[in-house]
Amino acid sequence: MLNILYSYIDKEKHTFFLDKELLGMPLDFQQKVLKYKKWENQQAAILGRTLLNTLIKTSGFNLSIDNLVYGLNQKPYFKSSKIYFNISHTEDIVICAITDINEIGIDIEKTREIDVYNFENLLTENEWKSVNNSPKPSDSFISLWTKKEAIIKASGYGLSLNLDSFEIRNNKTEIKNESYSVEEIFINEEYKCHVAIKGDLPKILEVKLFI
Repeated sequence: MLNILYSYIDKEKHTFFLDKELLGMPLDFQQKVLKYKKWENQQAAILGRTLLNTLIKTSGFNLSIDNLVYGLNQKPYFKSSKIYFNISHTEDIVICAITDINEIGIDIEKTREIDVYNFENLLTENEWKSVNNSPKPSDSFISLWTKKEAIIKASGYGLSLNLDSFEIRNNKTEIKNESYSVEEIFINEEYKCHVAIKGDLPKILEVKLFI
């Protein structure tokens, strides 16, 4: 199974709720969050853990966020468990995916006008042609970017893996002899979001808004 939960960051609505949520989270996480200088980053971190905690409970997993540990590239995971999750945020939205299938990654970005030529060297030749020839190059690039970031997150290689070191065809790619699948998650026209998994993507059971 694969479940996805997302929420918008609402300063008026969430400040008290999320500050209260933070007090119930592990001390090391509290200390990490309070080091963030921007309110938005603090709230995104807290909301991400809140979404994860909600998905754990609603999916029936016998886990607790108190048991999270950090691996390579500071990626959090549940030790001695075959439950995988990933969290992403951009500006005013946070999204979390959880599964019991395999390593997973999710990435979301708000669409905006950008100079795609600044990113040409990050893409393969075919990808650059696709972006450059698109009627909406900015949207095309951001969509591709979230695909590749989701795959990199699923792979666990982080910044050590260059974006132009692999190419996605028919929503599949291969990294170091391991296959990955990716699929778009539609939130609304303002965002591009993709989820990726090592191997084949299972059926997505739910994409729900956390209120």
